[in-house]
Order: sequence, then C-alpha cells, then structure tokens
Amino acid sequence: MTQRIAVETLTLSEVSDLFQKSIDIAFPKFKNAIVYHEKKIRKAKIKNHKWVKTYEEFKGAKLNFYCQILSEVPSPIVSIGMTHRTSKGLILVTVDTSNGGIPPNSFHNNTVWQKWVRIYTGHYCERFAERIMKSETKTFEIGSEGIMFSDKQGPVRITDSIADGVEEIEFQFKDGQAYGYRDYNSKIVYLKTVYSNDMLKGERLIFKEDWKDTLDQLQELFKWSQ
Repeated sequence: MTQRIAVETLTLSEVSDLFQKSIDIAFPKFKNAIVYHEKKIRKAKIKNHKWVKTYEEFKGAKLNFYCQILSEVPSPIVSIGMTHRTSKGLILVTVDTSNGGIPPNSFHNNTVWQKWVRIYTGHYCERFAERIMKSETKTFEIGSEGIMFSDKQGPVRITDSIADGVEEIEFQFKDGQAYGYRDYNSKIVYLKTVYSNDMLKGERLIFKEDWKDTLDQLQELFKWSQ
C-alpha cells in the first residue's frame, strides 16, 4: 500500500479493512525483528519478558506488536493491535480470535481466524485500566496494553437486536464483563465499556456465576497469555 490515508474519516468497516491490510504489509517485515529480539533475550537467560514493537504506515494509525516470551512456551506469543485516531479520540483495533464470541451453551473452534475484528473505544481502554487492572494511571495507553497482553476468552450473550445482523451484547471474561455491539455483516465486535466482577448486579451477576467454572478452565487453558 503506497498511499497514506487520513484515517480520521474512515467508517468502522474501513478501519477494519485498513487494519487487516496493515497486518499483511507489516508482519513479514517484523517477523525477523521479533525472532532476533527473542534470541537476545533467551541468550541472556531471561525466562519471562514482554516488549512492544511499533510500525507506522498511515496518518493517525499505528500498528503495535505485543510480544511475550515465557519459559514454558517454545516461541514468542505475538498479539497485533492498531491504535487509530477518530474525531472522538483514540480507539484500539485487534484481531478477534473468538470470531465474534463464544455463544453460551456452545463449543468454540479457535483454530481458524475468520477475519473478525474487535474494536475498543478509548473509554473502554481507560475503564479497563481503572476497573480490571486497578491501575493508578487510568490512560488509554495503559489500558490498551493491558488488553493486548491479556487476550481474554469467554461467552457472549445477546441483550438486544438493533438491526439486521447487528446485536447488543455482553461479553463475559474471568475478571469482568464488557458491553457493546456485534455486527455480523462487517465481522466487527465493538466494545464501549467494561465492569469488573465486583461491580456486577442482577442478571449480569447471574451470567457471571453461571460461567464461573468454564471461565476458570479457559483461564487455565490460556494462562500463557497473561
């Protein structure tokens, strides 16, 4: 891609498309850099290490590679996210490996990514830093990094039908619940805000309790990504 794009004017679908094209451009260039850094860390006998590599190609957008080395995992864990500036502030765009979320009372095949993208508002990232990470620094940067190094898995519950293919949803993970929308037409999950478990009441608390054992199992299964 040779042209720089003023991404502030893009729709969410166009942002999703830009994100996926950016991955295609940047990942081959960064793959060797990640491997080189991994070798240096392992040579220094450091067992656990996190770092972020950045790649800027477009005005207003920055692709970040969130890399982690753990002693029990043979190769680096790499999550890819893009920060994107809109007229309402920054958003975080990521790969949605759950392909729209795990339906309640269903099995989930996590082996093939079906081009789903998850978008977090700036407000979500700030509340994630405050409510989930319990950070004294409640910024977009702190929250987005926490999101990318956690890679949560969990069920999605539909709370309302907004339009054809568009649903209001609640997403349950071990440490809390996220709230937003899911668009099947564009393959986008858009999350507005998040509550920690100690903030949940009523049906939201019941939803959490119903999934407690399953979420504990998912946390154990994906503990390498914490």
